[in-house]
Amino acid sequence: VSAPKPVGRRTRKPGIDRKPRQAYSAKQLERLEAEFKVDKYLSVSKRMELSKALNLTEVQIKTWFQNRRTKWKKQLTSRLKIAQRQGLFPPHYFPSAQQYSAVFAPYYATP
Repeated sequence: VSAPKPVGRRTRKPGIDRKPRQAYSAKQLERLEAEFKVDKYLSVSKRMELSKALNLTEVQIKTWFQNRRTKWKKQLTSRLKIAQRQGLFPPHYFPSAQQYSAVFAPYYATP
């Protein structure tokens, strides 16, 4: 009789190794963040350009942007909920993050 598997955890097939997590340099992160402030989504040509400039694969660039958008949306949602609790929005009206991203523009303002 085998022990039950933990709930909510994925198991990997034996013998399949994952690539180690990418450690980005300060220079790479600075450039990626700067590009993210300009545009949350990259064109294929921009992704290729960044890949060459930062010595990263296109998949790494694409994955970084996907993860960063997820982080950004979570931050934005959190700020909107705080604003709602402070009475800046009526309780029945909770706008989408897209509509009110300008409310929090100083966080992403370009210098």
